[in-house]
Amino acid sequence: MTEPTALSIVLTGGATGIGAATVARLEAQGHRITILDIVQPAVAFGFIQCDLSDPAAIDRAIAQLPGQIDRLINVAGVSNAAPDEKVLQVNFLGLRYLTEQLVPRISDGGCVVNVASSAGYDWRNRQTLIDGLLDTPDFDAGMQWLQVNQAAWQANPYKFSKQCAAAYTYRAAGLASQRGVRVNCVNPGSTGTRLTADFKQLVGAEKYDWGVQQIGREGEPDDIAEVIEFLATGNNRWLNGVELVVDGGYIAGLTGGWIDLQQSPK
Repeated sequence: MTEPTALSIVLTGGATGIGAATVARLEAQGHRITILDIVQPAVAFGFIQCDLSDPAAIDRAIAQLPGQIDRLINVAGVSNAAPDEKVLQVNFLGLRYLTEQLVPRISDGGCVVNVASSAGYDWRNRQTLIDGLLDTPDFDAGMQWLQVNQAAWQANPYKFSKQCAAAYTYRAAGLASQRGVRVNCVNPGSTGTRLTADFKQLVGAEKYDWGVQQIGREGEPDDIAEVIEFLATGNNRWLNGVELVVDGGYIAGLTGGWIDLQQSPK
């Protein structure tokens, strides 16, 4: 039996939470993983310190990466507890910049997996605004747009950042599609990580807990990691430009009517 080929994978945010759970799964498959994170991971894989809010830091990290990689997995993100602009820098602008710099290095038939959030799944409701940021050509132009349009997004920077990341999937899917390089997105729902306390503060602990009760339990990092693993290494070679909501069925419940949001705590 032929042994599976080890892939060269770059993964952001691999030190904790969903990123660390994904690393554990990929390591078990024998893949070569380089983690980009601001925090040193506990595992003994390749590690490059990188602050995704700083394009110069991203450039330095890219300079240390192999000339060719097979997969890019963008997990890193910050919560609403971070300063407003930093939320957009890390969760969208840095993700976009890193992706577009690395796509030329991704081998034919490779892929990118972005992690956004179920909080961004409704991005079409604000598509005109979101397209304004997505239309900016680079990190600096994106920052200028954010400053000019601050009043339109500042009420909930986290949600806006994840809406942008989810919407970006459709544009990124065409970056190297002629080489078979695919870009897909995972939108996690309520998942227990070190950021959970921040999200509870954002929506209200009682409302957060009510939502979890509707689907039976809170997600675990490995629940999301197994879907990322499938998108990155599974048999899905014709899957491109797709958002997958992984939330235990919460959005399905709202859509199908078996969860009544009117009953939730205010």
